[in-house]
Amino acid sequence: MKLQIVGWPHPILTVGISLLIYMNFFTHHYLPDLRWVLMLLLLIVFIRTFVSFEVLGKKYRMPMVLSFFLIGFFIWIAENISTFLGAWRYPDQDQAWRIVHIGKISSWFLLVVISVIIVGQLKRVKSTDQEISDKDNS
Repeated sequence: MKLQIVGWPHPILTVGISLLIYMNFFTHHYLPDLRWVLMLLLLIVFIRTFVSFEVLGKKYRMPMVLSFFLIGFFIWIAENISTFLGAWRYPDQDQAWRIVHIGKISSWFLLVVISVIIVGQLKRVKSTDQEISDKDNS
């Protein structure tokens, strides 16, 4: 698919938003839930970031935030299939199966963001280490 991310934001922004998202997963039980504010912030931080990919020889481009949402949405679909088939149940599904609350898409969305940022930052560090190693070997 020749997947490539174009226009990755500065590490301070990506790591910062990841930390805020991670903190919100815990603090929303005691403080106001900031997931919608965080999503707006994500849109601002990643507005110039795109995923480019190739399918059957044709190149496509998708906004990174849309890819975060789509991945979160499909995880939510898989979660519904899994609970329907009995892999696990949530408390409200004890008596009968019910669709997983649609609000869980936002949780999956934010978890995907953290995961992609971690991988993106690790790739950045690895490529920097490789450049340093290449210079040392020259």
